[in-house]
Amino acid sequence: MKIGTTRTEAFSDGVIAIIITIMVLAFKLPDLTHQSTNTAIHHYVLQLLPYLIPYSFSFMMIGIFWINHHHMFHLLEQIDEPLLLQNLLFLFWMSLIPVSTAMISSNPLLDESVAIYGFILLMTTLSFAWMRVHTINKKLVHKDRDRELDQSIRRISLKARTKTFAGVIAYLCSVPLAFVSVYLSYVCFIIPPILFFIPDGIDNEKLAEKVIEKNLSR
Repeated sequence: MKIGTTRTEAFSDGVIAIIITIMVLAFKLPDLTHQSTNTAIHHYVLQLLPYLIPYSFSFMMIGIFWINHHHMFHLLEQIDEPLLLQNLLFLFWMSLIPVSTAMISSNPLLDESVAIYGFILLMTTLSFAWMRVHTINKKLVHKDRDRELDQSIRRISLKARTKTFAGVIAYLCSVPLAFVSVYLSYVCFIIPPILFFIPDGIDNEKLAEKVIEKNLSR
């Protein structure tokens, strides 16, 4: 059964917003009054730092996942039931990021907490890669009579798939490396964001707008 993308995108956006909210709620509000001293405030900030750094990285990763999800669905003509299930699996693994973030913030140098954090990111990226492959193989990506537009869409989808696979490999390496050196795992963690921010024309927003215009004109 062919299904429109709007409801799936709206549902996914809502779940991702809740995931970020859960991470924010992990911050403990300070018991500070107008009579609090600078020392008390300074002490609170220092207590906050171990969670603030992993939180910032996790927030960035969730943002990257959301942007990729947004662009991928904008280049789809329709979705099918298997993709709906794959999207739920993707959201499931992403929903565990706040848990792994709390673990690694409490124990940043513990090999098991770093390995679990890497495993959650691995499964989230892998489930997204599965969706990428499925949309290409099942020809759910927009097909157009305009040959140039059609080739651009396919080229962008294939580039995005390659980047996603690179992220999978990086996170896959981070899990066993955590038991060798947690610092090597941290290096693996930053590879996918670096790849994402390298400009190469992937997920062109103007191209997505053309696809939407083509779909509306039908």
